[in-house]
Amino acid sequence: MMKRLGGIAAAIGVAVTGFGVGLCEYRTPTTEFLQGKVSFFYQHTDDPTTPSVDLSSGWLSFDARRQYDSMTEGFTLAGSGQVGFAELSLTQAEVGASGAVRQYLESPLPLFTFGGFAATLDTAFPQPRVEAQAGLGYGRFYDVTPLAKALQIEGQLLTRGILPVPLTDANLLAVAKSIGQRVEGEVVAERVAAVVSLIEAEAGRELDPTTVLLIEEALAATGRERYCGWTVQAGFAHELLDPNGATRDFLLSLALDAALAPEPNSQLLFRARVSGPYWITEQYTLALDVTFDVQLDSAISFSTRYSLFQDKPLGQLPAGRQSASFQLEISQRWVGMTLQMEFVKLAEAPAWKQSIVITATAHLW
Repeated sequence: MMKRLGGIAAAIGVAVTGFGVGLCEYRTPTTEFLQGKVSFFYQHTDDPTTPSVDLSSGWLSFDARRQYDSMTEGFTLAGSGQVGFAELSLTQAEVGASGAVRQYLESPLPLFTFGGFAATLDTAFPQPRVEAQAGLGYGRFYDVTPLAKALQIEGQLLTRGILPVPLTDANLLAVAKSIGQRVEGEVVAERVAAVVSLIEAEAGRELDPTTVLLIEEALAATGRERYCGWTVQAGFAHELLDPNGATRDFLLSLALDAALAPEPNSQLLFRARVSGPYWITEQYTLALDVTFDVQLDSAISFSTRYSLFQDKPLGQLPAGRQSASFQLEISQRWVGMTLQMEFVKLAEAPAWKQSIVITATAHLW
């Protein structure tokens, strides 16, 4: 365990101090972002000696995002939601989806025009809210996974003593370029060979098969992609459906999306949307979602998420929901444990609803 933590510390140290270009300063011509996560929990207890079902409740949450950015155009599709169950029936649902197409202007600045939609479904309201949106934006996202993997490999090689000192900036960028290059028909072994050749030239020695396998596993690993960047969008929207069945208004629309990889093994994502008429402080719809996950090593991972949804009609108090969840997973040889905690509060509720689940497994033989 200490050896693994030492590798992480080495990777962080290189990312922060040893490398001239920060992780979020790495640039690629195109970025493809695909992420999806689903969590589900349900508990049902029915004791025949009691008159009714003792306990029957659960929830399902999901979050998905697909994004593409090139120098001239891009698009984003995103969706998230939380569904609650009781006695094997749906009791509450809050689902949101958005999409946008971007066209970058011919400018040294990342300015773009966009058109898209935003939709929310909350069972507290009679019908969904659907908006068509258009406007101007600024910003861009970048896939920094190649450099993150290069730093992870370097940290492990430093810990194992294969590299006496960190790779030079030029070689580290060359390793990242080899990792990120995808040639049609190319197999992983060819990229592994290119990375091994660069590291051997720097180390002045031939890498053993165990180290080559370590590099191959790092290149083939999925689910640990890293992204950096941000976009801000401002424009107008038109309600196609109003959740209360009221007049469909023309609205102001603001959005902010951001991604940050503080170091190679962690990712922070931020998403905020607000729309409303010209008196937006008096009537608005607000959606906020923040997630953070970190892979401490191959055996320990931690993730957390906070989400907020509010719908404020004119002259009324906001209605909506907020939630916070935490998950810790530990898997070490023959023993494993998962700790899940979720806290949910409706706008009209006096306190937070708490849910804590601990699961432990052990393979004895």
